[in-house]
Amino acid sequence: MLENDKNSIGASIFLADNDPEFCKTVEIILRKSSYNVITADNFQAAPEIIKSCQVDLVITDLESNGGTDSELLSTMKKLYNEVEVIILTSRDSVGKAIEVVRQGAFDYIVKPFKDEELLILVKKALEYRKIRRELSILREEIAWKYSFDSLVGDSKIMNQLKGLAARAADSDIDILISGESGTGKELLARAIHYHSGRRKKKFVPIQCSSIPENLLELELFGCIDGSHINACDNRMGLFEMADKGTLFLDEISDLPLSLQAKLQRVLQESEIRPVGAPKSKKIDVRIIAATNRDLPALVLEGGFREDLFNHLNAVSIAMPPLRERADDIPALVDHFLKSENARRQNRETFISAAALEKLIAHKWPGNVRELENTIKRAITLSHQAKITADDILFITSDKSNASKADDLNIGNVETGTLEESLKQRIEKTLYANNWNLTQTAIKLGIGRTTLWRKIKKYDLRKTEGIPVE
Repeated sequence: MLENDKNSIGASIFLADNDPEFCKTVEIILRKSSYNVITADNFQAAPEIIKSCQVDLVITDLESNGGTDSELLSTMKKLYNEVEVIILTSRDSVGKAIEVVRQGAFDYIVKPFKDEELLILVKKALEYRKIRRELSILREEIAWKYSFDSLVGDSKIMNQLKGLAARAADSDIDILISGESGTGKELLARAIHYHSGRRKKKFVPIQCSSIPENLLELELFGCIDGSHINACDNRMGLFEMADKGTLFLDEISDLPLSLQAKLQRVLQESEIRPVGAPKSKKIDVRIIAATNRDLPALVLEGGFREDLFNHLNAVSIAMPPLRERADDIPALVDHFLKSENARRQNRETFISAAALEKLIAHKWPGNVRELENTIKRAITLSHQAKITADDILFITSDKSNASKADDLNIGNVETGTLEESLKQRIEKTLYANNWNLTQTAIKLGIGRTTLWRKIKKYDLRKTEGIPVE
């Protein structure tokens, strides 16, 4: 075995071949391209060398070990999944080389070969390894992003929910998540997926209410060419995309009864039949369904299949509305402030005690989503580092849930856009201060010049023009 050149640059390659002369020739080719090379006369030493020397690539002759390479390769790939393997073979053993590639080797090359052919294949294998490592790191980052800690809150009800979700993630059973809109049902579903044995495969979400009924079947199950008026070619359905992974069916209660029957059959048989296909396909998909409606009541009304409900309800997780876990609001506010500060970079915003008290007192009909949007709105409207109670604006179309703080809060204004809300707040504050621009600007927490520009922009008038004090 030749000593590895510690000063050479490039990836480390383990080269095994029982022909010393050939092995020496290949080593010279690789070293000229600045690769570190470790040689041996057989493949048996590969696992230990890979472990001790952090080898990036293995190049080995298929015939070096009496036909045992495929078994050793299988073992090695299980232990060191990030290492790529190139098989050297004769023309008489191409069939065997292909089989080893099927078992996990990157590719094979037939002897004799040109120097450039080998170097191109080595470069491709190393690039492929780099991509796989980057994907692995990305998966870990995503798993961290969607960890159960991403479900912000340390209240008793949230800790119980996280514990149940963690136990459910370890199994492979289908799950039903219920809760009001904005409580974080999809975030919980992703956390379950990325903590399950399926985390390396896809998480595929679909909102059942957002797709017309005549297209929903195509989206879920796919179709073959010419089988449907809306299908111009073969289309893979979401079930097939999520194979070995997780399919998240949001708003499952809006799934038409006809598709509920087909979904129940898929869950029972673990197979799908694309529209127009002559036969079914086996699939392995975990279902996480979510609903903001009372499914048991819907079953009694005949709007949802009882057998499908019973299947999905094997593990049921209820997301609590924000009003039932008000203790978590300070932690959520801190989380959203940190996220916005990181995104904006040039601002470090914090919240006053009075503003936080106002947030805690609110009933939050829109739940966590409404709280997040309220914080973003406050940061946008605030002209100071500190968010005050006056910067907290509740926009709701439900008067019963509107803030009753004071007439200057736009919580009582039924409006659909932030721009309209801001206009109405400025107008109310002007009238409350008898159109004194200085006092109005102080009350709004903005500069007098900014207020003047807003008055001109919204064309606000007292009676005949804007008075100047």
